Amino acid sequence: MEIRLMNPSETSPVILFAKEELTRYLTRMGAPAIRLLIGRADLAVYGFEKVADPSLDDQYLIDVEPDGGIILGGNDRSVLLGAYRYLTMIGCAFLRPGPAHEVVPVKLSPSDYRAKERFTASLRHRGVCLEGADSVENILDFIDWSPKVGYNSFFLQFEYPQTFLERYYSHQKNPLLPPVDWKMADSMRLMPYLSEAMEKRGILQHRVGHGWTSKVLGCEATGWDTEEKEFDEVTRSLIAEVGGKRELYYGVPTNTNLCLSNPEARARYAAAVVDYVSKNPATDYLHLWLADGSHNSCECEACNALRNGKQPRPSDHYIDLLNDVDAALTAAGLDVKLVMLMYVDLLWPPVVSHLNNPGRFVLMFAPIYRTFEHAFDEVQSLPEEIPLELNKTPFPKDLPNNLTLLKGWQEATGGSDCFDYDYYMGRAHYGDPTYINLSRIIVRDLKDAKRLKMKGINSCQELRAHFPNGLAGYVMARVSADTSLTYEALAAEYYEACYGASGKDVLAVMEKLSDCFHVDYVLHQRPWIDPEYHAQLENVSGLLDELTELYADHTPVSSEAQQHMWEELLFFTLYTDLYTQILLHLTAGEDAEAIDLFDHDFTDLVTRHEMVDQSGLDVFRVLSVFGSAVKHDPRFLGATLNQAT
Repeated sequence: MEIRLMNPSETSPVILFAKEELTRYLTRMGAPAIRLLIGRADLAVYGFEKVADPSLDDQYLIDVEPDGGIILGGNDRSVLLGAYRYLTMIGCAFLRPGPAHEVVPVKLSPSDYRAKERFTASLRHRGVCLEGADSVENILDFIDWSPKVGYNSFFLQFEYPQTFLERYYSHQKNPLLPPVDWKMADSMRLMPYLSEAMEKRGILQHRVGHGWTSKVLGCEATGWDTEEKEFDEVTRSLIAEVGGKRELYYGVPTNTNLCLSNPEARARYAAAVVDYVSKNPATDYLHLWLADGSHNSCECEACNALRNGKQPRPSDHYIDLLNDVDAALTAAGLDVKLVMLMYVDLLWPPVVSHLNNPGRFVLMFAPIYRTFEHAFDEVQSLPEEIPLELNKTPFPKDLPNNLTLLKGWQEATGGSDCFDYDYYMGRAHYGDPTYINLSRIIVRDLKDAKRLKMKGINSCQELRAHFPNGLAGYVMARVSADTSLTYEALAAEYYEACYGASGKDVLAVMEKLSDCFHVDYVLHQRPWIDPEYHAQLENVSGLLDELTELYADHTPVSSEAQQHMWEELLFFTLYTDLYTQILLHLTAGEDAEAIDLFDHDFTDLVTRHEMVDQSGLDVFRVLSVFGSAVKHDPRFLGATLNQAT
C-alpha cells in the first residue's frame, strides 16, 4: 500500500491527517498493494462545475481501481471528506461517535477497493451545535465523527463550553456517579485542544452565540445560572427596561437583554466582539446573539420612539448593533463571518433598519417553538405576517407562520447566506424513542432547504443523541451533503450496518413503533388527556416483544460494534416499555401515577444505564426534558424560555 500526496511538499495539517487516516484504516482492513494519490486540486480540470466559494463549498473526486487511483478535493477539508467517504464506500461504517462504534472489515481482494464518486455538496452548512451534558471525550469524539459522516462544521456555544461540561461532571441528575468540581478554568484550558481537533480536520468553527449581553454587563455567571449583582448607574442604564425595571431578567444574565437604543450598550458589545475575534483567529463564524429567554426586549421610551413614522422592532435595534460591530471589526482589520439570529423576539424582521455590509452576515433561522410532526415541504403558500406586540405576541408553533417570518428576514437583509438552526435532537427526539419519524422530517426539511433559500443546517442538539442508534444524526449528515438521497435508502443502509443481516427486520418493527408516538406530545403541543393517543400507545408492547424476539434470534454479526448495537437495542425495549407506561398514565389523566413511575423506575433505569453506555443517551437532558413534560414544567420544553432552556 502506498499513499502519495499530490503536492510532495504538502504542509496542510488537514491533508496530512487525511493521509494518516487512510493509512490507518486501510492497514486495519488488510489492504493489498494499492496506490492512492490524494490532495487538493482544481476540480474544474476534471469537469466539475465551479462553486460559489471553494473554501466553503465542498467538492471531491474519488476514482479508485483495484490497483489504485485518486482522491482529490477542492479544498483541504474536502480531501478528508473524500477519504472518509472512500472508506465508507469500501465497507467501513461509522455508526456513532467514538472508536468503539466503528465497523472496519477485513478486505483482502483488490477488487474490494474499487470506488468512484463525483461529489459537490448540496448544502454549504452541515453541522451540529454543542448542547446537553457532555464529557471532554463526548465533544472530541463528536468532532472526530463529524467529517466521517459528512458534516463540515461544529459550534461551540458560549465563549467557553463550561455549562455543558459542568452539567456532566457534576452529575446533576445521576447520584450514582461521584461529582467532579469542574471549574471555568478547566473549560478555558480545554479550548485550545478543541480548536486543534477542528483545525486538524478543516472543520468550520462556529463560536459563542449566548453570553454577549452578560459580558457587556460584567456578569460572571455562565450558562443559564442566576447571579446576584449590584450595578453602577451607567451599567444599569445598559440593561433593557422590562416592566418598568432595569434588572437581570429573572436573575439570569444570559436571559437579560440590553437597551440597544443606548449607544454605550452597542459600543461595549462591539468592543467585546473585536476583543474576542482578535484573540480567537480560528473562528470562522461568530454568532452575535442577544439574550436568551423571551418577551424580554427593552420597553423604554427611546427604544420605542417612532423612526421614519414606523414603530421599530427588536430586530431593528439588533440590525443597528450588527452594523456597529461590522464597522468595529472592519476598522480593526478583522475578517470573520457574523451570524445574525432570528429567534424568539427576533423572529419578526426589521422594518426600518438595514445592513450596511450584508456580505459579512449569515442569517440563522431558529424556530424553537415549531412543530416536529410536520415538515417544511407541506407549506406551499404563506400567510400574512402575524402582527407583533412587543413582549406580548405568542411565538408561532406552526410552520407557515414561521416561514413567513423567515421570508421577511431574507428580504430585509438582502438575501444573505442563510441556514436552519433546528432542534430535532435538542428536545423533540424525547417525544419518540425510535427517532424514526423525526428522521423522516429531517430528510424532508433538508430536501426543501433550497426552495426556502436556506443553505444548510446547524443542529442545536445533545451530542449524546444516539440511542438506540445514530440514525437521525446520520441521515442529517448524509442528506445535507447530498439532498438526492432518500430516507428509505439511508435507513436501510444504516440499519444493516448496525444490525447486520437482521437490520431490515429491526427497521420494519422500529418504523411501526415510531407510528405509535407523537413527537409533539412531550413539547405540550397536543392535548394532555388524549384517549386516541392512549389507544395508539397500547400497540407498543407487542412491537417491543417483536424486537426482543429479534434480539434472541438475530444473525451473528461481524464486529464488536454491531454486537454493542444489539445490546443497546435490548436495553431500548426496557426503556421504551417504561416510557410508554408513563405516557399511558398521562394520556389517561393519571398524573400522579406517571410522576411516581418517572421518579422511581424510569430515573433508576437511565441513571444505571449511564454506567454501561455513557455516550448514547444524555441522562441529564432526558430527565430534564421528559421530566418537565411529565410534571407539566415548561422550562426545558421550548414552551417558555424565561428560565433555563
